[in-house]
Amino acid sequence: MIRRFNYTGRIKIPRNRVDISLFKDNTGKYFKAKINLEGLNLPSEAKIYVEPNYKGVYQRFYFGTISNFKEPDNTRLDELPETELAYFDVSVVDEQSKVGLLLGKAKGIPVSADGKPNDRMPLLFVNPTDLKNQLWKLSFDSSDDGRPILEINKDIPELNEMMKNDMKFISLVYPAAFRGVLARIVEEGEFDAGDDSWITQWLKFLSLGLGIKSIPDINDENRILTSEQEAWIDECVNEYCKKFQLFEKFTSQ
Repeated sequence: MIRRFNYTGRIKIPRNRVDISLFKDNTGKYFKAKINLEGLNLPSEAKIYVEPNYKGVYQRFYFGTISNFKEPDNTRLDELPETELAYFDVSVVDEQSKVGLLLGKAKGIPVSADGKPNDRMPLLFVNPTDLKNQLWKLSFDSSDDGRPILEINKDIPELNEMMKNDMKFISLVYPAAFRGVLARIVEEGEFDAGDDSWITQWLKFLSLGLGIKSIPDINDENRILTSEQEAWIDECVNEYCKKFQLFEKFTSQ
């Protein structure tokens, strides 16, 4: 069973109204943002804030008001951890009273320094980061919604190329990461079923890409995987390997 929540009281800013680009130069990373809030019935004097974040570290930038959108001179991500990926929240706030009132929100928009458009992001990001002695790690703590990230060791530059083109490496790493994501989906149990939810995006891939239409019931009592759930995960991983012919490609190398 997947539980769905309906959040009310504030406007959910559609992600297609937010266009953020992340750039990198010799002194670090910075971003540019275009935000279209027309027709959302937001007060003209409400203030706009853009908050890049990664692994619980946030920066906040003031982008003017609804009636006077203005990009700040400095948008450098000099407080975030070293990463090729960042998440961006966009908030519209009424600050006319002593306590600011949040009127609208776009949350957890993933933006990569590789120049991919915000609306064409992969299901599983590959992000070079500091992993000390590990080659790779599946992480879920890089954004507020727990979106999965396949982190690779930034101190081994060739890993980034291997994740794209080395079939032996791909065949060993991706099915294991895929299995970890599916286990998290089953264990999660509760999520926002809106179009922006990463779990919704993964379930669409399972249905449309792999032909798997169902998900097993969630064990709400102890969150321990049942034999039925483990069998479902195994079926999904097998279908994933079959679709991308990982066995054949590995053995033909």
